[in-house]
Amino acid sequence: MSSVALDIEPPSHSPSRRAWLQSLVTESSPKDSNQVNEPKVPRVPSEFLKMEENKDCYEPLVVSIGPYHHRKENLEEMEKLKAKMVGQFVNYSIEAAEGMYNKVKELVSDARKCYAEESTRQFDDEKFTQMMFLDGCFIVQVVFKKLENQKLRKDEVTSVTRDLFLLENQLSFLVLIPLMRIYTRSGHHSAVEHTSSSKQIFQSWSSERIDQEFMKTVEEFFKTVHEIPLHRESCWEKISNSLTKLPRALRLCLKSKDTNCELDFYDHLLEFFYFKFAYGEEQHQRDRGSKREITSWNRYYSVNELKDVGISFVPNHTTVFVDVDFKNTILGGALCIPPLNIEDSTKSWLLNLAAYEACAGWDSGKCTSYVCFMRSLIDKPEDVKELRSKGILRTTMGSDDQIAQIFKEMTTNLNPKPYTYSDVKNSVESHYRNTVKRWILHHRDPISKTVVKYSFIFGIAVSAIQAYLAETKQRPDYGICSCSNATLLH
Repeated sequence: MSSVALDIEPPSHSPSRRAWLQSLVTESSPKDSNQVNEPKVPRVPSEFLKMEENKDCYEPLVVSIGPYHHRKENLEEMEKLKAKMVGQFVNYSIEAAEGMYNKVKELVSDARKCYAEESTRQFDDEKFTQMMFLDGCFIVQVVFKKLENQKLRKDEVTSVTRDLFLLENQLSFLVLIPLMRIYTRSGHHSAVEHTSSSKQIFQSWSSERIDQEFMKTVEEFFKTVHEIPLHRESCWEKISNSLTKLPRALRLCLKSKDTNCELDFYDHLLEFFYFKFAYGEEQHQRDRGSKREITSWNRYYSVNELKDVGISFVPNHTTVFVDVDFKNTILGGALCIPPLNIEDSTKSWLLNLAAYEACAGWDSGKCTSYVCFMRSLIDKPEDVKELRSKGILRTTMGSDDQIAQIFKEMTTNLNPKPYTYSDVKNSVESHYRNTVKRWILHHRDPISKTVVKYSFIFGIAVSAIQAYLAETKQRPDYGICSCSNATLLH
């Protein structure tokens, strides 16, 4: 048996040994990694689908966008409305329908590459172009709030907007941007009366101006859907906004401080939302803190545990909904957390952002870490109640127990990044381990009662002494007066 094994194993100088080693090097080359070949609109990773309670969060309820869920039986009804709204788009466009369609057709080859290959094989070029054209025109109409003009129930409108935030229900911006530019130039996004002069103004807009208008509209659409808090302008923004009437060259010079990306930087709507409201400015750098500091965060504390040691919870009004901060006070601290609306679509929305984050491979993992951080705070229904009372959780559905269960389900198979929120975690841990502060806070009720008690007694004593002294000072010396009068009588 041993001789056979030796015959199979090639000698070190054998060409087969070198070929075998070379194959290992080739297979491990970065150019063949899955991350590089990941399509711009990826499928949800398999580990996210293992949790049975979360599977529906990645499936569209009423409308399909792109090839992944196209022609599913439960989505057929919305295809009729989609065709109707696209007809309205085409009828009022400044370009002929054939011209718009051909623009999309020119992009078919590149658009196919944005999706997993096995999902596009069933479509020939003509079918794929039709799907891209219909979905693109429909999304533009929805973003510009034309869905409100259709005869839909409120729950149907909510379901449509919910479906636009699914990772597998995205349309590549490669297709969407040309259609959006045509729509914007047509001027039908504006409340201005569509006179010939107004149409000429819209048609004269540059591509840069049109893209800015579209990004502004998409941001407003997102804020309406998820009720993102209004951004408080900084001093620089106020100055910049007050200078909008300056010559264009000067405004462009001032705008050089702006770090916002151009529209073609984004691949789809979900990615656009992620960068605007989850990633935020200056988040390309990791949270401060070293690996050594992270090891001190060795457990999680619920809301009520932190409340017992003097940590309060306050809303953090920012457009970046994952922007959690910690502020120290004299004896305690405050966790500043942006308000979050808990609705039927919230679970799906957060999980799809986390799935996108996993596919994109972002180092910060902000959304995934945010969901896990909130789960660490919410252990029992009482924790939900406390966050609701502080205006951090705003819910119109379910009981406190159901909300706590939603967070438990969301974090199954989610792996937060260790560096994210390291400053916040270390501050909480440092405060929790501060024995002096904890002793004072633990005995604050007896101490305060003692202080109040003796302050009250001391106050009464001081008041009595002051009253006595005041009375003594004002009282006349009748004994001296009597002696003086007696002397006078003699």
